[in-house]
Amino acid sequence: MRVHHLNCGTMRPYGIPRKDGTGRFFARGEGIIHCLLVETGEGLVLVDTGWGLRDCADPAPVVAQFMAIGGCARNPDETAVRQVTRLGFDPADIRHILLTHMHLDHAGGLPDFPAATIHLAESELVACLHPRSYMERFAYRPEHWAHGPRWQTHPARGSRWFGLECAPPVRIGEAEFAMIPFTGHTRGHSAIAVRADDGWLLHCGDLYGYPPQVGPVQPYKYPNGALMEAVITTGFNMPRRHWITLRDLLRKHGDEVRAFCSHAAW
Repeated sequence: MRVHHLNCGTMRPYGIPRKDGTGRFFARGEGIIHCLLVETGEGLVLVDTGWGLRDCADPAPVVAQFMAIGGCARNPDETAVRQVTRLGFDPADIRHILLTHMHLDHAGGLPDFPAATIHLAESELVACLHPRSYMERFAYRPEHWAHGPRWQTHPARGSRWFGLECAPPVRIGEAEFAMIPFTGHTRGHSAIAVRADDGWLLHCGDLYGYPPQVGPVQPYKYPNGALMEAVITTGFNMPRRHWITLRDLLRKHGDEVRAFCSHAAW
């Protein structure tokens, strides 16, 4: 099994740190949309998709607004489908896509892989199909599932992963995936764990945005100031209680689990 780390959407919003961890309050930082491409004996698997071709070439008004605010590059060569092709694969070989959540910058590439089965939490599919708030109506974009994807929903319970409650594992070929609920950012937000040869990779989605937030050295200092961190954390609903859980997991099992989030550029 081989895992590729992809950046499926460079971002430069205000208030986030640069790649070297520095930053200023009124300066644009450097961000990415971190996705995984997993080679298995039963085809290819994506974890999140980032932006799609339509988002880059002819985005819907809400998507264009989000991209402008976030300083997104709108580079079609960064889309997952283009990167899959450059790696020598056929995009039709993407058989499964696992989503941390359905927000526009994480699920924009779904239309580029119309034959793939889409795996996500049951509560996340309910949230995007039946939004209850302005933020849900804004962040979930119907054009990203207008092609009628094949959904495969997963419960929040049924198994355990390093002591944390999770859905029963998903096995695709020789690859094993676990979906661990960390709700708050969305109703069904999940971290996606992938068993690699030397341990587990844990894609935390938007559980946090700045790696020291879940690092072993506490307290940490946010480079753009506590006020900016509070604005971002509260605005994007990143519950700090989850940071404590993840910090404890990494303290106990850091030799077996490597964690990363969606938008940190390093």
